[in-house]
Amino acid sequence: MLKVTYTETGLCLEYCPKPLDLLLSDRVCLYVHAQRPITVQPMQASIPLPTTLAGIQGLKQFQELELSLCDLDWLEITLRGLWITEDPDQEEGVFVTELNPRLEQRLFKLWKASQTKSYAVAIANGSVT
Repeated sequence: MLKVTYTETGLCLEYCPKPLDLLLSDRVCLYVHAQRPITVQPMQASIPLPTTLAGIQGLKQFQELELSLCDLDWLEITLRGLWITEDPDQEEGVFVTELNPRLEQRLFKLWKASQTKSYAVAIANGSVT
């Protein structure tokens, strides 16, 4: 399962071996015990990745993904899953999806590679080829 946490400062992608239904039931129980509202909705989420990442082109083989080229430098990967938040109109929350485990691991590795400081600096300087 992939878990994408959206905050006011950005997003964080995590690979979780826990099944989606187990995470969901744990999350609902947590909110119930804390007496907090919870909203769970089917939703799409997007993850931006640099087009220059090694292995990014291999994502085209996976039909579970929707790929959109934003510009020459960025590719948007759209996933289908569940949005979990206290308020359905809130921009902060957790998006979870269950995909082919091989695809989940590949997406996580690509995202993690895009988050390295040296890679981010190279992108900012326009020196990634």
